[in-house]
Amino acid sequence: MKAYEHLIRYAIAHGATVSIWDGEETQENRSTDAAACIAAVESVDEAEIIIKDNERRIGWARASAYGLADDETVVDYTVNDFMNEWEAAYERATTN
Repeated sequence: MKAYEHLIRYAIAHGATVSIWDGEETQENRSTDAAACIAAVESVDEAEIIIKDNERRIGWARASAYGLADDETVVDYTVNDFMNEWEAAYERATTN
């Protein structure tokens, strides 16, 4: 699974909402629809994934859906507890 897909699904499964900014506009705003968020990321070369828990931002990532290995599709992200937990979950999911 591509890293950005896993991140979106992980965030929603943990009760967060996801917004996708494509560099010009917000395509998905505080969404819990993983398929719509993934489609938004895949509609552009690069997108920003903003993850919120209620009103508090708990994560951010820059994603690129094309031309990279699956585990490299999240090209940058904030380093905090939520994102560290996601990274560990992604590593477990992709090594089994």
